[in-house]
Amino acid sequence: STVKRFPLAVISSLITVFIIIFLIEAGRTNYEHLELLIHIAFTASLGVFLFTAFRLFGDKNPLCLVGIGLLIGYYFILPDMEHPSSIVFQRHFFLTVLFFIMILWAKFWNENPTNEEFWEFTQRVVFGLFISIIFTGVLYAGISGAIFAVDKLFSLDINSKRYAQLWFLIVGVFGVTYFLSQIPSSQEKLITHIHTKVETIFTKYILTPITIVYFIILYTYTAKILITATFPKGILAWIIVAFSAVAIVTYLSWTPFWSENSKKYRRFLPLVLFLQTIMLGIAISMRVSNYAWTENRYLIALLGIWLFGISLYFLLFKNAKYKWLFITLSLIIATSQIGPFSAYSVGKSSQQNRLKTILQQNPSLSENTDVKIRYEISDIINYLHKNYGKDSLKTVIPEIVKKYEKQKDDKKRVWFVDFATKELGFKYISRWDMKAELKGDRPFSIYRDFSGILNVSGFDWEIDLYYEKPRENIQHKQMLLTGKISKNDTTMILDDKKLEIKEHNKTVANISLKNYFDELLSDINIRKIGDKKLNNDKLTFTHYDKNVSIKILFLDMLGDKNNTLTHIRAKVLYKRL
Repeated sequence: STVKRFPLAVISSLITVFIIIFLIEAGRTNYEHLELLIHIAFTASLGVFLFTAFRLFGDKNPLCLVGIGLLIGYYFILPDMEHPSSIVFQRHFFLTVLFFIMILWAKFWNENPTNEEFWEFTQRVVFGLFISIIFTGVLYAGISGAIFAVDKLFSLDINSKRYAQLWFLIVGVFGVTYFLSQIPSSQEKLITHIHTKVETIFTKYILTPITIVYFIILYTYTAKILITATFPKGILAWIIVAFSAVAIVTYLSWTPFWSENSKKYRRFLPLVLFLQTIMLGIAISMRVSNYAWTENRYLIALLGIWLFGISLYFLLFKNAKYKWLFITLSLIIATSQIGPFSAYSVGKSSQQNRLKTILQQNPSLSENTDVKIRYEISDIINYLHKNYGKDSLKTVIPEIVKKYEKQKDDKKRVWFVDFATKELGFKYISRWDMKAELKGDRPFSIYRDFSGILNVSGFDWEIDLYYEKPRENIQHKQMLLTGKISKNDTTMILDDKKLEIKEHNKTVANISLKNYFDELLSDINIRKIGDKKLNNDKLTFTHYDKNVSIKILFLDMLGDKNNTLTHIRAKVLYKRL
């Protein structure tokens, strides 16, 4: 019955699951049509919810052809999946959410249901999804447990791949079909059921208190901002969105509980949301004015516009319909994911323009350029390269992209972001680097050119040693950074002043490194901000006495603004005399 009702959705699910099963079997082999199969799996998985939603628009409609056309278009816009960016998965997730939300209102697109009827249908669909997930999990646990038992008892040596393949098989064949079977048909009359004790407890004593707590936190913080005249924190936008989601679910969950006496409170929650959208608008506008648009900021801004409109709608109209809440949300998500005004188009062009502006304002870049400017440039180049590839930078730094592509030996290619910032005149700087530099925690670092091959003639042992300067108010666990040799219970402890060697907790050598470090760091060029590769001889320390023969190969060191070493990594060659 379900297959006859939703044939294209079931076919999409089967195509997806069998391709995934094949890909698990193939593993990381260089299969000729691997890219093709991954694209088909992505496209077909989207069809599960798309064809379900389009089928609910009516028994006889041509939308199935539209759906096939949309999926073909989606197939061709999918990028190279060898190294996919997070945007590919983000867009796929939001499109899946879009078509799932469409399932909730598609049946009523040309009807005028009561809010009680609409909420009854929504509850059944959502509850059906949760139950199908639970049943699928139980079924998988039972069958996989049986396979495991047979495997161990009869020594069948079943490949671990079978468990992953079984999971997708159960999800695609049973889970999806069961979920589709739970969607009420158009002929089925939606009779609002009497709320159960579980629903009452969940709505009145879990959701409602959570909403009140969010309300108190947000409005207390808003009052603090107004009183102290400070700017809101960047995380505020996300908290408001989370509060809004909980508040809307709480409002809808109260549908069966509204009485004539309590209806006067129904507008309270939309009012609370309306006022918070104003704060959301202020918070996101400040982020955009400082750092331009990104996908996340654009999505939050669109959600803010939607929340503003919906809260106003429920405030002004007594008979506001639930279905418009979901229809408008679908339109917002579609706008953010598809077309020239999508979050990705806006985010990409906005960051490109921001990078152009910064480069025009700072034509001569170097290691002496303000660290915040270097970080901004590094961050934008990294953002564009990670999400849209190096081609997205051809309009901003075309000569650098061209020079990078001319490198013949791919194995010797450096990371593009490092290459680009170096060509601009400075070393790539991360957020951590910027914060450390502003605090004065890391004005310099030095390292040796270590190939990984050591001449160990004349020594018996090679030990890796580390030193980390103790942080303020944090107890330094020196023993975690020691090197141990089981023979003779030998322990080595390295710090920024000495190397101490003990046998059975008795010191056999206490080698001072103070003069060596003082001489090394006396060179002012070493202490300049940035990483410096030094001659290996400069980063080698040797020591001989009647007890021990030592050679220390310092691999890298970090230092702070006070010319104090905060991190040392070294290899020690050791012989007991």
